Amino acid sequence: MSSDTPVTRQILSLARSGATQRAWEAFVAAGLEHSDEVSALTLKGRLLKDRARSAIGADQAQLYGKAGDAYRQAARIKIDSYPLVNAAALALFAGDGASAEAIARDVLTLIDADPAQGETPYWREATRAEALLLARGNEAKDSLTAAMRLAPQAWEDHAATLRQFALILQHRGQDTAWLDALRPAPSLHFSGILGIAAHDTNAVAAINDAIEAINPGFGYGALAAGADIIAAEALIARGAELHVVLPCALDIFRIRSVAMVDADWLPRFDTLIASATTLTCCSIEAELSEAAIILASQVAMGMAIDQSVRLESHAFALRVFPAQRSVDDDVWHATGRALQVVTVEPQVQFSSGPALTSGVVNFTCARESQNAIQIESFASIGAALAFAERGDRVAFDCSNDHGEVATAMLQGAPHAPLIASHNAAMIALANGLCRAVEPLGEMLAPHGPVAVYALLN
Repeated sequence: MSSDTPVTRQILSLARSGATQRAWEAFVAAGLEHSDEVSALTLKGRLLKDRARSAIGADQAQLYGKAGDAYRQAARIKIDSYPLVNAAALALFAGDGASAEAIARDVLTLIDADPAQGETPYWREATRAEALLLARGNEAKDSLTAAMRLAPQAWEDHAATLRQFALILQHRGQDTAWLDALRPAPSLHFSGILGIAAHDTNAVAAINDAIEAINPGFGYGALAAGADIIAAEALIARGAELHVVLPCALDIFRIRSVAMVDADWLPRFDTLIASATTLTCCSIEAELSEAAIILASQVAMGMAIDQSVRLESHAFALRVFPAQRSVDDDVWHATGRALQVVTVEPQVQFSSGPALTSGVVNFTCARESQNAIQIESFASIGAALAFAERGDRVAFDCSNDHGEVATAMLQGAPHAPLIASHNAAMIALANGLCRAVEPLGEMLAPHGPVAVYALLN
């Protein structure tokens, strides 16, 4: 059978979702374990490498060696620098430094002899840089810097390379600090108080100074009148991407959190909305509630963390609070991430209309159990994940729809062990309940399309 099929694409999806053993079992069941097709061999190498990462001792070295053999066999069938440089790195991970250096020198010879090597100019130069690193050459840093200059906005390509370089340096017991200068700018979650006058120059200066010190490339948060808008304006002024995350529909938020606070902020709010890279409205409810605000804040936190994980960068948070306000109950602070507080005292009184309702956010789980689907709801993301630990395969969501979305995800999403809707996945990430999330695509649920993620531990 051809190795470029829906079956192999599903296997790769399983691997990316963290279902390492299931991916390998599906690969073997598809009859690909002994295939001599190049794409099957590179997939085999990828799957064996994933299995090796969770193994220990001699088993790990053996799996790394087998993964390298698969890539090397692929390179023999079709001469190409991609499988060959992977074979070199895997030889190092298997404990064979001499073979790693020898294969890396072969990669350098191949690249120098064939200008067509590499899918893009970036990958050609990045592969050269990796080969130089593996061959113990002293030009790897300059080569990697040159590669990134060839594609300065190819953030995810850069991230893949940085991850690989870090692994190589760690296996050699060498310092990885020099990679930090090549990482993308950090991601920032921002939030702060209302009650700042629209022309409070002291608050503007303090918030701008804090953002300049962090130097973020990506910002995530709401746009309530006051600190949020000032922070967002500082991000845009620095050329950073602004990702707006609101707790309710845009028109409701504009009235309740901007116009009813101080209408002088409205033109600035509208300008920022027009400048935003993305706009996420976390709830379809008609009213703004305290629960929705908390949910949206944690979704924005998760999005900032997710971006930093994907780009191999860092994530920071900025809080603009009065002096007496504590951050002890801040989710970001509780997970030990870097948080900076700017002290600003509110100077104006305001009325935002009717008091906010408390609201309720339930985390609804759908779990496969003896060929049936069991639905349960929980008040916290931690309780939902504890429920997930008792099941074989679980989907969860936080849309208060009696489990319709969670059930649809469980029935239609790729067979990852633990899946979640966008908001639920970001909240899990914000609370430190998973290491990373992997997008699995979109699927149709009762209320429309739903982005589905696998949670990785």
